[in-house]
This record gives sequence, C-alpha cells and structure tokens, in this order.
Amino acid sequence: MWTILDSNTDKTAHLPEFDEPLLLAAPPPARRSWMMVLANVCGVLFLSVCFVAQLVYFNKDALLRDTRTRDMLTTLCATLACELPVVRDPSLLRSTFLDVASHPDYESLLLVRFSIRNTALFAQPFPSVDMTFSNISHQPIAGRRFYPGHYLDTALLSHLTIPAGAEVQGKLEILDPGVEGVNYTVEFVYEHN
Repeated sequence: MWTILDSNTDKTAHLPEFDEPLLLAAPPPARRSWMMVLANVCGVLFLSVCFVAQLVYFNKDALLRDTRTRDMLTTLCATLACELPVVRDPSLLRSTFLDVASHPDYESLLLVRFSIRNTALFAQPFPSVDMTFSNISHQPIAGRRFYPGHYLDTALLSHLTIPAGAEVQGKLEILDPGVEGVNYTVEFVYEHN
C-alpha cells in the first residue's frame, strides 16, 4: 500500500542519462504531395465559383438593371449561347404628353395621343397601356388595355425595346365613352415579369 521512500537518497538516480538535452517539440510536418496541393486548390476554386454563382443568382435583378454588369453578362451569354431575361420596370416609364380629343374624321371616336419616356438606365420592352375613363366622382365607367401593336406605328414595332432615356409616341382611336367620361388616366403595365 504505502511505499516509504528514503529521503536521503537521490531520486533521479534511476533515470537514464542523455548526452543531449531532451527537446519537447512538435514533430516536423509531413511533406505534402503535389496531388494533395492540387486537390486543395481545385476545392478552393470550386467553392469560389459556387459563391459567385450564388451572388449572381440572388442579386440577378439588380445586376441586370446595372448597365456595367448587364454588358458583361451580355458578352458572357453571347459566348455561352444563353439568353438574358428582359428587364422591366413600369415605374420608370413616364407619360410626358397626353392629349384626348374628338376624332377629326369620325363622330363617335376619340383620338388619343401620348408619349412614353423610358427614364431607366436600361432598355425596356414596349408596355401595355391601360386607359381608364371615369366620371366626375372618379368612378370608372370605361377602360381597356392596349398592346404595343394597337398604339405604335408599324415602323416602331420592329424595335423590340425603348432605349434608355428615349421617348416614343403612341396613338389610339377609341370609342367615345360619352359625356360622363370626363376624367381619364393612362397607366403603363407589363403582364409578365
């Protein structure tokens, strides 16, 4: 049970003697093979590509609206044979001119002339136009959606978009809603985003 040690004897006498001092350190690192280094580099590159792909995917709307990144993505898609989605923002389309008057040739028709200005920094497709007539109490009495083929000159239909900062003229010939249709509004919309 208990061992009694003689306090007068040398307690280190049973330990071996070394010519050199004992160094306690980590073992030298093992040499890495070139295959392991190549695998690590490929892994880092793969994870970097995944990170950039996620950034592009989750911020695609902002990237497509920015002219600098849109140009780069257009060039990239041209080489990869892909197609970028069309960017649309109807809140950046403004009506700078709107005139509703009796048609000069037909008694029961109105001639509506308007202009659309694209205030965005990117080209947008031609929008649909919602025209609504309302009475003096602002209750709608007539309305209709007009598509680009209805209001554009046929020469403009070949241009698929309104360039950034450009203005396009539109013209409609519509039935007169009657004497109650004293107020009218025009709104630009896109049916599909």
